[in-house]
Amino acid sequence: MVSPRLATTFASGKLASIHTVRHVLNAISGPWVHAGAFGTGARLKYIANLLLTGHTVVAAEAMVLARQSGLDLELVQQALDHSIASSAIWQQRGPAMRQRAWSPAPGPIGTLLPILEQIDQSVTEADMPAPVFLAAKAVFGKAAADGWEELDIACVHDQLSGESSPGELA
Repeated sequence: MVSPRLATTFASGKLASIHTVRHVLNAISGPWVHAGAFGTGARLKYIANLLLTGHTVVAAEAMVLARQSGLDLELVQQALDHSIASSAIWQQRGPAMRQRAWSPAPGPIGTLLPILEQIDQSVTEADMPAPVFLAAKAVFGKAAADGWEELDIACVHDQLSGESSPGELA
């Protein structure tokens, strides 16, 4: 996500310190924001990745349903890209899901897994129910258990549809 400059960096700590390294942030990141006191950047990252996790799985479910319903997948993508039903994940990963192209992986599952564990810990500490997150986390966990860690997160499309195995995707 960093090389295409799509990642948002959540910088936290003293604003003066962040401004000292703003040239580095501008060079390696897409947009970056000052999230507040030290530590808030990590917590904001958990919120962003909780959304990414759920959005990815539901986008994959939608694409699988469209495919199995016999719809024109390019039409589905175009029709939903700028509708209320869209999301950045739909727009960025929908084309990969349509084409079932999981490599190169700008966002491999293996990179996401440790973050999902941190989110799970935060949810537990907050003593809040998170059924959508936990269901989506389970999909990514199964993909990893099946050997798909090096593939892009969009590959959960095939995890849900059962269309392929990692050997067929390589």
